[in-house]
Amino acid sequence: MRATSWRYAAFGAMALCVPAVAHAQTVKSTGDAAVTEMQQQQRANPAVPAVPNQNREGALADAMDAEWVDTRRWLAEAREAVNQGNLGSANEFLERAATRMMSRSVVATRAEVPMHDLRLRQITLAREAVQRRDRAEAMRQIDLALASG
Repeated sequence: MRATSWRYAAFGAMALCVPAVAHAQTVKSTGDAAVTEMQQQQRANPAVPAVPNQNREGALADAMDAEWVDTRRWLAEAREAVNQGNLGSANEFLERAATRMMSRSVVATRAEVPMHDLRLRQITLAREAVQRRDRAEAMRQIDLALASG
């Protein structure tokens, strides 16, 4: 009787592991690991993402943020990263530029009003281009954001 219980327990544990193994995918990396990771996350949309490459890019950007850096500086860094083909860093810098823009002080009655800004839209379009690996469009959008700021 005891041996049968252990067999059922072992069988149950195996049954729980099979779906996880079946869903595991090996992904062929064809470029910047952070961008590939972002694309995988967009497809899978897990509840708790595992993003070690994005964390690495964030840590590199944090090292540069020893002093307060304005939006224009983040855009310049993003432009340089795109120019060098480092799209993961470019995405990180664009995210930081957008965050700087959205970190604004407003009257409490306007706190729920979303920010509508042409430069913010251009940063968003640049990020989308980076995720598509469209370096030319990313550079164009970054240049437009720099010119309008």
